[in-house]
Amino acid sequence: MKVKALRYKKEHNPFQEFVHISVLEGHNNVDIYTSSLPHIQPETATIEDMKEYYREWGCEIDFEPFELVEFELVEKNTVGADIRNKLSPSLNLVSMLEIFFEPRIAHVSEERAKLAELIQKEMKNSKENIEYIANLL
Repeated sequence: MKVKALRYKKEHNPFQEFVHISVLEGHNNVDIYTSSLPHIQPETATIEDMKEYYREWGCEIDFEPFELVEFELVEKNTVGADIRNKLSPSLNLVSMLEIFFEPRIAHVSEERAKLAELIQKEMKNSKENIEYIANLL
């Protein structure tokens, strides 16, 4: 899911900290502070909408030093499953190629045998890499 968060532009804050804006109890006034954690806004949020929202509370805020940045909000432990699912076709292809290039099948010509040897080597490396990626998370 995509979300947005308000943060300082690089020229106003080299660390580009996230900006939090709280309307204070008396309204008409805000507290602006920074954090290493974002204050999540909907994907449809715009600076113009935020200006209007705070204007309705009677607060004028200079949004020039800020920018809305988009983030991908991902549930924990779902990326690994997604990667494994996406790699399944590649693993199936490797399995099929292993069967196709078994010594009893790859006997047609000397060139094919040399090519089969190179392909088998690359299949082994690819399979190891895919298994490594599949087990990352």
